[in-house]
Amino acid sequence: MLKPDGADISLTRPGLKQFNTNLSARPALPDEMPWAFQLFKRCLGRYIDQTWGWDEVFQQHGFLENFSPSNFDILILKDVRIGGISLISMKRHLQLELLVIDAPWRNSGLGSTIMQSLIMQATAESLPIRLKVLRCNPAYNFYQRLNFRTESSDNERYQMIYP
Repeated sequence: MLKPDGADISLTRPGLKQFNTNLSARPALPDEMPWAFQLFKRCLGRYIDQTWGWDEVFQQHGFLENFSPSNFDILILKDVRIGGISLISMKRHLQLELLVIDAPWRNSGLGSTIMQSLIMQATAESLPIRLKVLRCNPAYNFYQRLNFRTESSDNERYQMIYP
């Protein structure tokens, strides 16, 4: 897969079982992408709406254009789909494109478990992790607690990096 800037990239499948034997990630199936979009909307819709306004058709098109079964993993806990993740391996860093956990499983430590797994992976590969988060999204505080630091920002987003 090639990013527009020419950097070689590939999807990185996080190894989550090392922290919780009931938590895993697997590639999304094509017929799961409508579910994945609804998850995206439930998790990030209000923040997107606050930032730019929510346009259903635009958001759905953008989601399906940017995330496909080849670059989106379903997070599974005890055989239940609880979220999704897209982690891309670039030449010089890991790019966390998306991490969403459905409401019933938020604030249960799963997000921290997933991120600790990604941090261990990045450390083993001697790569930083980069991500973007909307300014109005409280996930910014979550990433700060995990020792991500703000690398840059604009009116809408923070660009964060670990370490």
